[in-house]
Amino acid sequence: MSDKTADAYKFVLRLPKPLMRRLKQQAKRNSVSLNTEIVNQLEGYEAATLKRTTEIMQPLLEEAVRASAATAAGVAAEVMLLGIFRPRTEADLLEHLEQIDAPKELAERALAAFRTSEAAKQPEKSHGSSATISADMATTTGTFTTLRTPEKK
Repeated sequence: MSDKTADAYKFVLRLPKPLMRRLKQQAKRNSVSLNTEIVNQLEGYEAATLKRTTEIMQPLLEEAVRASAATAAGVAAEVMLLGIFRPRTEADLLEHLEQIDAPKELAERALAAFRTSEAAKQPEKSHGSSATISADMATTTGTFTTLRTPEKK
């Protein structure tokens, strides 16, 4: 029959008196030896730390997932509204948003994206440069469509 302490190590450990009293009380309460109580607590410390960490991180992780999903849904809706429906005017976009009963946040984001794309379509005012580049944001390819050189008068 093998000795269950054959792979155990023996060492001397100095403990503060209040800690020693508390460990003895816990050992008595759990009906185990002082040695077993100390080993159990040492082994349980890692599990307890992991459990506390999980309890702290779980709500944060869930919130991050919800926020990511909401952001992805908003971006997808913007792409759909501006890419597929391709409103020509702000009024067209607002009318379509009203027809689909879009949430206020989505409507605001789509309107902002539409205004940004419309602003990008406008030729930039040249400050002494010889060429103006404008991007056609209404297309889904995102390619530059015009390269104009101002005519000399």
